[in-house]
Amino acid sequence: MTDKPVLPAGGGDDAGGIMALLERVAGLMDNVQATQQRMEERQLELENTVKTIQADVVKLTNDHANTSSTVSRLLEKTRKVSCHIKDVRVRVENQNLRVKKVEATQGDLLAKNKFRVVRPVDEQI
Repeated sequence: MTDKPVLPAGGGDDAGGIMALLERVAGLMDNVQATQQRMEERQLELENTVKTIQADVVKLTNDHANTSSTVSRLLEKTRKVSCHIKDVRVRVENQNLRVKKVEATQGDLLAKNKFRVVRPVDEQI
């Protein structure tokens, strides 16, 4: 390609053909450049879109981590409350049993004492 093309001697028509060919090549080059510029612009848009998506994903990840931490703390508190509720339930049931025993004992005592007559003793002076 370093050799220069040799033009034939009757080159009037050839010169017009070469000019037309050069204009066509120039037009193709302009189209290629315009297409390349559009592709570069589209590439920049895509890069910006990817950066935006990455930022959203990072934010979502942070929000998820915060939510996960909050849920873990709530679950731990729920477990503690549940344990306390079980303890309180056991104590209330035990106290209920004691109250029922006391009521039964009181009922027995009242039944036994029902027929007893207590008379005050008068002391003679």
